[in-house]
Amino acid sequence: MRAGALDIALSAAAFLCAAGFARYYVAAVLAGDRQLARAAGIGFVVLIVVAAISLLKILS
Repeated sequence: MRAGALDIALSAAAFLCAAGFARYYVAAVLAGDRQLARAAGIGFVVLIVVAAISLLKILS
């Protein structure tokens, strides 16, 4: 697998997982579960950063 294809796959997976964390964040906030909301928020931010870095590698 080429490095570019690997970066594309990593970026797509990170965006998909970030969307999942966003869903869990909303569900946790609506349920009033602060601990799950914090964990989902941190996971969302981390995966968005990973996706952004991967996307920058693709574009450069």
